[in-house]
Amino acid sequence: MPKEINVLQEFPMLQVLQVMPSDSFFFSIVRDPAALARSAFSYYKSTSSAFRKSPSLAAFLANPRAFYRPGARGDHYARNLLWFDFGLPFPPEMRTKSGNLHPPRDPNAPELQVLPSGAGPQAQVLNPNALIHPVSTVADHGSQISSPASFDMGSSSFIQWGLAWLDSVFDLVMVAEYFDESLVLLADALCWGLDDVVGFMHNAQAGREHGLSTVSNSGLTAEDQQLTVRARAWNNLDWALYVHFNRSLWARIEKYGQRRLQTAVAELRARREALAKHCLVGGKASDPKYITDRRFRPFQFGSAKVLGYILRSGLSPQDQEECERLATPELQYKDKLDAKQFPATVSLPLKTSRPLSP
Repeated sequence: MPKEINVLQEFPMLQVLQVMPSDSFFFSIVRDPAALARSAFSYYKSTSSAFRKSPSLAAFLANPRAFYRPGARGDHYARNLLWFDFGLPFPPEMRTKSGNLHPPRDPNAPELQVLPSGAGPQAQVLNPNALIHPVSTVADHGSQISSPASFDMGSSSFIQWGLAWLDSVFDLVMVAEYFDESLVLLADALCWGLDDVVGFMHNAQAGREHGLSTVSNSGLTAEDQQLTVRARAWNNLDWALYVHFNRSLWARIEKYGQRRLQTAVAELRARREALAKHCLVGGKASDPKYITDRRFRPFQFGSAKVLGYILRSGLSPQDQEECERLATPELQYKDKLDAKQFPATVSLPLKTSRPLSP
Protein backbone atom coordinates (compact mmCIF):
# COMPACT_ATOMS: atom_id res chain seq x y z
CA MET A 1 0.00 0.00 0.00
CA PRO A 2 1.18 3.56 -0.61
CA LYS A 3 2.81 5.17 2.40
CA GLU A 4 1.60 8.61 1.38
CA ILE A 5 -1.96 8.69 0.17
CA ASN A 6 -3.31 11.97 1.55
CA VAL A 7 -6.96 12.47 0.59
CA LEU A 8 -6.97 9.09 -1.16
CA GLN A 9 -7.89 7.59 2.20
CA GLU A 10 -11.45 8.48 1.30
CA PHE A 11 -11.37 6.45 -1.93
CA PRO A 12 -13.58 3.32 -1.81
CA MET A 13 -11.05 1.53 -4.01
CA LEU A 14 -8.35 2.03 -1.39
CA GLN A 15 -10.45 0.16 1.12
CA VAL A 16 -10.60 -2.71 -1.37
CA LEU A 17 -6.84 -2.61 -1.84
CA GLN A 18 -6.34 -2.85 1.92
CA VAL A 19 -8.05 -6.26 2.13
CA MET A 20 -7.06 -7.82 -1.21
CA PRO A 21 -3.77 -9.63 -1.92
CA SER A 22 -1.13 -7.47 -3.58
CA ASP A 23 -1.19 -9.59 -6.74
CA SER A 24 -4.96 -9.20 -7.27
CA PHE A 25 -6.12 -8.49 -10.81
CA PHE A 26 -8.47 -5.51 -11.03
CA PHE A 27 -10.55 -4.77 -14.10
CA SER A 28 -13.51 -2.56 -14.92
CA ILE A 29 -15.39 -1.21 -17.92
CA VAL A 30 -16.30 2.18 -19.43
CA ARG A 31 -19.01 3.16 -21.90
CA ASP A 32 -19.41 6.05 -24.31
CA PRO A 33 -21.04 8.80 -22.18
CA ALA A 34 -23.48 9.51 -25.02
CA ALA A 35 -24.84 5.96 -24.94
CA LEU A 36 -24.75 5.93 -21.14
CA ALA A 37 -26.75 9.19 -21.00
CA ARG A 38 -29.61 7.71 -22.97
CA SER A 39 -29.67 4.56 -20.87
CA ALA A 40 -29.41 6.49 -17.59
CA PHE A 41 -32.18 8.91 -18.55
CA SER A 42 -34.53 6.00 -19.24
CA TYR A 43 -33.53 3.93 -16.22
CA TYR A 44 -33.18 6.66 -13.59
CA LYS A 45 -36.02 8.90 -14.77
CA SER A 46 -37.94 8.42 -11.52
CA THR A 47 -34.82 8.48 -9.34
CA SER A 48 -32.96 11.58 -10.46
CA SER A 49 -34.66 14.89 -9.77
CA ALA A 50 -32.91 16.41 -12.81
CA PHE A 51 -34.22 13.72 -15.14
CA ARG A 52 -37.65 13.72 -13.53
CA LYS A 53 -38.09 17.46 -14.17
CA SER A 54 -36.99 17.21 -17.80
CA PRO A 55 -39.55 16.22 -20.46
CA SER A 56 -36.92 14.47 -22.61
CA LEU A 57 -33.23 13.76 -22.87
CA ALA A 58 -32.96 16.27 -25.70
CA ALA A 59 -34.50 18.96 -23.50
CA PHE A 60 -32.18 18.08 -20.64
CA LEU A 61 -29.01 18.19 -22.75
CA ALA A 62 -30.10 21.42 -24.45
CA ASN A 63 -30.03 23.21 -21.08
CA PRO A 64 -28.91 20.78 -18.33
CA ARG A 65 -28.38 23.45 -15.68
CA ALA A 66 -32.06 24.31 -15.84
CA PHE A 67 -32.73 20.88 -14.26
CA TYR A 68 -29.51 19.74 -12.58
CA ARG A 69 -28.43 20.77 -9.09
CA PRO A 70 -25.26 19.31 -7.54
CA GLY A 71 -26.15 17.37 -4.43
CA ALA A 72 -29.85 17.08 -5.26
CA ARG A 73 -31.37 13.67 -4.64
CA GLY A 74 -30.37 11.20 -7.33
CA ASP A 75 -28.64 13.80 -9.49
CA HIS A 76 -25.34 11.95 -9.39
CA TYR A 77 -26.99 9.77 -12.06
CA ALA A 78 -27.36 12.81 -14.31
CA ARG A 79 -23.73 13.78 -14.76
CA ASN A 80 -20.35 12.02 -14.97
CA LEU A 81 -21.71 8.72 -13.72
CA LEU A 82 -18.55 6.81 -14.72
CA TRP A 83 -16.36 9.18 -12.72
CA PHE A 84 -18.72 8.76 -9.75
CA ASP A 85 -18.73 4.95 -10.02
CA PHE A 86 -14.94 4.85 -10.03
CA GLY A 87 -15.05 6.71 -6.71
CA LEU A 88 -12.98 9.65 -7.94
CA PRO A 89 -13.39 13.05 -6.24
CA PHE A 90 -15.10 15.83 -8.11
CA PRO A 91 -13.62 19.30 -8.58
CA PRO A 92 -14.96 21.72 -5.95
CA GLU A 93 -17.03 23.62 -8.50
CA MET A 94 -18.93 20.43 -9.34
CA ARG A 95 -19.84 19.68 -5.75
CA THR A 96 -22.76 21.07 -3.78
CA LYS A 97 -22.00 24.73 -3.66
CA SER A 98 -24.50 27.55 -3.88
CA GLY A 99 -23.94 30.13 -6.54
CA ASN A 100 -21.44 28.13 -8.59
CA LEU A 101 -23.09 25.61 -10.87
CA HIS A 102 -20.94 26.40 -13.89
CA PRO A 103 -17.66 24.46 -13.98
CA PRO A 104 -15.00 26.13 -16.10
CA ARG A 105 -14.60 24.89 -19.65
CA ASP A 106 -11.34 23.02 -20.11
CA PRO A 107 -9.65 24.21 -23.31
CA ASN A 108 -7.67 20.98 -23.40
CA ALA A 109 -10.70 18.67 -23.28
CA PRO A 110 -10.30 15.69 -25.64
CA GLU A 111 -12.18 15.59 -28.91
CA LEU A 112 -13.22 12.61 -30.98
CA GLN A 113 -11.39 12.11 -34.23
CA VAL A 114 -12.34 9.18 -36.44
CA LEU A 115 -9.97 7.80 -39.02
CA PRO A 116 -11.16 7.53 -42.66
CA SER A 117 -13.59 4.74 -43.47
CA GLY A 118 -12.10 1.58 -44.88
CA ALA A 119 -9.13 1.68 -42.55
CA GLY A 120 -10.15 -1.59 -40.90
CA PRO A 121 -10.88 -2.04 -37.18
CA GLN A 122 -8.92 1.10 -36.38
CA ALA A 123 -11.40 3.22 -38.34
CA GLN A 124 -13.26 3.85 -35.10
CA VAL A 125 -10.23 4.21 -32.81
CA LEU A 126 -9.85 7.57 -31.14
CA ASN A 127 -6.93 9.65 -32.34
CA PRO A 128 -4.19 9.48 -29.68
CA ASN A 129 -3.16 13.05 -30.54
CA ALA A 130 -6.49 14.27 -29.16
CA LEU A 131 -6.01 12.63 -25.78
CA ILE A 132 -5.10 13.92 -22.37
CA HIS A 133 -1.78 12.34 -21.36
CA PRO A 134 -1.71 11.11 -17.75
CA VAL A 135 1.03 12.23 -15.40
CA SER A 136 3.88 9.80 -14.92
CA THR A 137 3.19 7.01 -12.47
CA VAL A 138 4.29 3.48 -11.79
CA ALA A 139 1.56 1.04 -12.83
CA ASP A 140 1.80 -0.84 -9.58
CA HIS A 141 -0.75 -1.27 -6.80
CA GLY A 142 1.92 -0.35 -4.26
CA SER A 143 3.14 2.82 -5.93
CA GLN A 144 2.96 6.30 -4.48
CA ILE A 145 0.63 8.68 -6.22
CA SER A 146 0.11 12.38 -5.79
CA SER A 147 -2.83 14.01 -4.09
CA PRO A 148 -5.41 15.80 -6.27
CA ALA A 149 -4.92 18.76 -3.97
CA SER A 150 -1.57 19.36 -5.69
CA PHE A 151 -3.32 20.19 -8.97
CA ASP A 152 -5.40 23.07 -10.21
CA MET A 153 -8.84 21.56 -9.73
CA GLY A 154 -10.25 23.47 -12.67
CA SER A 155 -7.58 22.41 -15.16
CA SER A 156 -6.81 19.27 -17.11
CA SER A 157 -4.18 18.43 -14.46
CA PHE A 158 -6.99 17.26 -12.19
CA ILE A 159 -8.28 14.90 -14.89
CA GLN A 160 -4.75 13.71 -15.60
CA TRP A 161 -4.32 12.88 -11.93
CA GLY A 162 -7.56 10.86 -11.92
CA LEU A 163 -6.53 8.90 -15.01
CA ALA A 164 -3.07 8.22 -13.56
CA TRP A 165 -4.64 6.98 -10.35
CA LEU A 166 -6.90 4.55 -12.21
CA ASP A 167 -3.98 3.37 -14.36
CA SER A 168 -2.05 2.59 -11.18
CA VAL A 169 -4.88 0.41 -9.82
CA PHE A 170 -6.63 -1.32 -12.72
CA ASP A 171 -4.86 -3.98 -14.77
CA LEU A 172 -7.46 -3.72 -17.55
CA VAL A 173 -10.30 -1.34 -18.30
CA MET A 174 -12.66 -2.73 -20.92
CA VAL A 175 -14.75 -0.69 -23.35
CA ALA A 176 -18.43 -1.54 -23.78
CA GLU A 177 -18.48 -0.56 -27.45
CA TYR A 178 -15.72 -3.13 -28.04
CA PHE A 179 -16.97 -5.66 -25.55
CA ASP A 180 -15.97 -8.85 -27.37
CA GLU A 181 -12.51 -7.47 -28.09
CA SER A 182 -12.26 -6.58 -24.40
CA LEU A 183 -13.29 -10.09 -23.36
CA VAL A 184 -10.56 -11.61 -25.51
CA LEU A 185 -7.97 -9.36 -23.84
CA LEU A 186 -9.37 -10.24 -20.40
CA ALA A 187 -9.10 -13.96 -21.11
CA ASP A 188 -5.56 -13.49 -22.37
CA ALA A 189 -4.50 -11.45 -19.32
CA LEU A 190 -5.84 -14.08 -16.93
CA CYS A 191 -4.59 -17.07 -18.97
CA TRP A 192 -8.16 -18.23 -19.49
CA GLY A 193 -9.82 -19.85 -22.46
CA LEU A 194 -12.62 -18.21 -24.44
CA ASP A 195 -15.16 -20.55 -22.83
CA ASP A 196 -14.29 -18.86 -19.53
CA VAL A 197 -15.55 -15.48 -20.78
CA VAL A 198 -18.36 -16.45 -23.15
CA GLY A 199 -21.79 -15.28 -21.97
CA PHE A 200 -25.12 -13.74 -22.88
CA MET A 201 -25.86 -10.02 -22.84
CA HIS A 202 -27.85 -8.87 -19.82
CA ASN A 203 -29.72 -5.64 -19.02
CA ALA A 204 -30.32 -4.83 -22.68
CA GLN A 205 -33.26 -2.48 -23.14
CA ALA A 206 -35.82 -3.44 -25.76
CA GLY A 207 -35.28 -1.47 -28.96
CA ARG A 208 -32.19 0.31 -27.66
CA GLU A 209 -29.38 -2.05 -28.45
CA HIS A 210 -27.09 0.64 -29.84
CA GLY A 211 -27.73 3.68 -27.64
CA LEU A 212 -26.83 7.15 -28.89
CA SER A 213 -23.44 6.30 -30.24
CA THR A 214 -20.83 3.65 -30.76
CA VAL A 215 -17.85 5.99 -31.10
CA SER A 216 -18.46 6.78 -34.77
CA ASN A 217 -21.32 9.09 -35.80
CA SER A 218 -21.96 7.18 -39.03
CA GLY A 219 -25.60 6.21 -39.44
CA LEU A 220 -26.87 8.68 -36.83
CA THR A 221 -29.46 11.30 -37.62
CA ALA A 222 -28.50 14.96 -37.30
CA GLU A 223 -30.54 15.13 -34.08
CA ASP A 224 -28.76 12.11 -32.58
CA GLN A 225 -25.39 13.54 -33.56
CA GLN A 226 -26.28 16.76 -31.74
CA LEU A 227 -27.36 14.78 -28.66
CA THR A 228 -24.11 12.83 -28.78
CA VAL A 229 -22.01 15.99 -28.83
CA ARG A 230 -24.01 17.56 -26.02
CA ALA A 231 -23.96 14.41 -23.87
CA ARG A 232 -20.19 14.13 -24.13
CA ALA A 233 -19.72 17.82 -23.36
CA TRP A 234 -22.00 17.69 -20.31
CA ASN A 235 -20.31 14.52 -19.04
CA ASN A 236 -16.85 15.93 -19.64
CA LEU A 237 -15.08 13.90 -16.95
CA ASP A 238 -16.64 10.69 -18.26
CA TRP A 239 -15.61 11.62 -21.79
CA ALA A 240 -12.01 12.06 -20.65
CA LEU A 241 -12.18 8.62 -19.00
CA TYR A 242 -13.65 7.06 -22.11
CA VAL A 243 -11.11 8.57 -24.50
CA HIS A 244 -8.23 7.54 -22.27
CA PHE A 245 -9.30 3.93 -21.82
CA ASN A 246 -10.36 3.57 -25.44
CA ARG A 247 -6.81 4.50 -26.32
CA SER A 248 -5.28 2.10 -23.79
CA LEU A 249 -7.51 -0.74 -25.02
CA TRP A 250 -6.42 -0.31 -28.61
CA ALA A 251 -2.78 -0.05 -27.56
CA ARG A 252 -3.20 -3.48 -25.98
CA ILE A 253 -4.89 -4.75 -29.11
CA GLU A 254 -1.90 -3.66 -31.17
CA LYS A 255 0.37 -5.69 -28.89
CA TYR A 256 -2.01 -8.65 -29.00
CA GLY A 257 -2.20 -8.52 -32.80
CA GLN A 258 -5.07 -7.37 -35.03
CA ARG A 259 -5.45 -10.61 -36.99
CA ARG A 260 -5.12 -12.73 -33.89
CA LEU A 261 -7.80 -10.62 -32.23
CA GLN A 262 -10.18 -10.90 -35.18
CA THR A 263 -9.83 -14.68 -35.14
CA ALA A 264 -10.45 -14.86 -31.38
CA VAL A 265 -13.47 -12.51 -31.54
CA ALA A 266 -15.02 -14.56 -34.36
CA GLU A 267 -14.51 -17.72 -32.31
CA LEU A 268 -16.03 -16.12 -29.22
CA ARG A 269 -19.10 -14.94 -31.13
CA ALA A 270 -19.58 -18.32 -32.80
CA ARG A 271 -19.43 -19.99 -29.40
CA ARG A 272 -21.98 -17.54 -27.97
CA GLU A 273 -24.33 -18.05 -30.92
CA ALA A 274 -24.08 -21.84 -30.58
CA LEU A 275 -24.85 -21.65 -26.87
CA ALA A 276 -27.80 -19.33 -27.50
CA LYS A 277 -29.31 -21.74 -30.03
CA HIS A 278 -28.78 -24.66 -27.68
CA CYS A 279 -29.95 -22.98 -24.46
CA LEU A 280 -32.58 -20.40 -25.36
CA VAL A 281 -36.07 -20.42 -26.78
CA GLY A 282 -35.72 -18.71 -30.14
CA GLY A 283 -31.97 -18.50 -29.65
CA LYS A 284 -32.19 -14.92 -28.39
CA ALA A 285 -33.41 -12.59 -25.64
CA SER A 286 -37.13 -12.39 -24.89
CA ASP A 287 -39.61 -9.77 -23.77
CA PRO A 288 -39.89 -9.97 -19.95
CA LYS A 289 -43.67 -10.47 -20.16
CA TYR A 290 -43.04 -13.96 -21.55
CA ILE A 291 -40.58 -14.95 -18.82
CA THR A 292 -42.60 -16.85 -16.22
CA ASP A 293 -39.68 -18.34 -14.31
CA ARG A 294 -38.72 -15.70 -11.74
CA ARG A 295 -35.17 -17.05 -11.60
CA PHE A 296 -34.58 -15.66 -15.09
CA ARG A 297 -36.79 -12.59 -15.09
CA PRO A 298 -34.65 -9.43 -14.95
CA PHE A 299 -35.52 -6.65 -12.55
CA GLN A 300 -37.73 -4.10 -14.30
CA PHE A 301 -37.07 -0.47 -13.49
CA GLY A 302 -37.36 2.71 -15.49
CA SER A 303 -39.38 3.37 -18.63
CA ALA A 304 -37.84 0.76 -20.95
CA LYS A 305 -38.28 -3.00 -20.85
CA VAL A 306 -35.21 -5.00 -19.82
CA LEU A 307 -34.91 -8.17 -21.88
CA GLY A 308 -34.22 -11.60 -20.41
CA TYR A 309 -34.03 -15.25 -21.40
CA ILE A 310 -36.24 -18.35 -21.53
CA LEU A 311 -34.52 -21.75 -21.43
CA ARG A 312 -35.41 -24.50 -23.83
CA SER A 313 -36.96 -27.62 -22.35
CA GLY A 314 -35.39 -31.04 -22.58
CA LEU A 315 -31.84 -30.02 -21.70
CA SER A 316 -29.60 -32.59 -20.05
CA PRO A 317 -28.82 -31.95 -16.36
CA GLN A 318 -25.30 -30.79 -17.23
CA ASP A 319 -26.51 -28.49 -20.01
CA GLN A 320 -29.34 -27.23 -17.82
CA GLU A 321 -26.85 -26.12 -15.17
CA GLU A 322 -24.62 -24.36 -17.71
CA CYS A 323 -27.52 -22.66 -19.48
CA GLU A 324 -29.01 -21.51 -16.18
CA ARG A 325 -25.75 -19.81 -15.24
CA LEU A 326 -25.64 -18.00 -18.59
CA ALA A 327 -29.28 -16.91 -18.45
CA THR A 328 -29.47 -15.81 -14.80
CA PRO A 329 -29.74 -12.00 -14.32
CA GLU A 330 -27.20 -10.32 -12.07
CA LEU A 331 -29.44 -9.89 -9.01
CA GLN A 332 -30.42 -13.56 -8.92
CA TYR A 333 -26.82 -14.51 -9.71
CA LYS A 334 -25.66 -12.45 -6.76
CA ASP A 335 -28.04 -14.43 -4.56
CA LYS A 336 -26.45 -17.64 -5.86
CA LEU A 337 -22.99 -16.34 -5.04
CA ASP A 338 -24.13 -15.22 -1.59
CA ALA A 339 -25.57 -18.66 -0.86
CA LYS A 340 -22.33 -20.31 -1.98
CA GLN A 341 -20.04 -17.93 -0.11
CA PHE A 342 -22.21 -17.68 3.02
CA PRO A 343 -24.11 -20.97 3.33
CA ALA A 344 -26.97 -20.95 5.76
CA THR A 345 -26.06 -22.48 9.09
CA VAL A 346 -28.37 -25.03 10.69
CA SER A 347 -29.39 -24.02 14.19
CA LEU A 348 -29.02 -26.88 16.64
CA PRO A 349 -31.46 -27.22 19.56
CA LEU A 350 -30.20 -25.78 22.81
CA LYS A 351 -28.93 -28.46 25.16
CA THR A 352 -29.95 -28.05 28.80
CA SER A 353 -29.35 -30.05 31.93
CA ARG A 354 -33.00 -29.89 32.89
CA PRO A 355 -36.32 -29.39 31.12
CA LEU A 356 -37.19 -25.82 30.34
CA SER A 357 -40.10 -24.29 32.17
CA PRO A 358 -43.24 -23.86 30.08
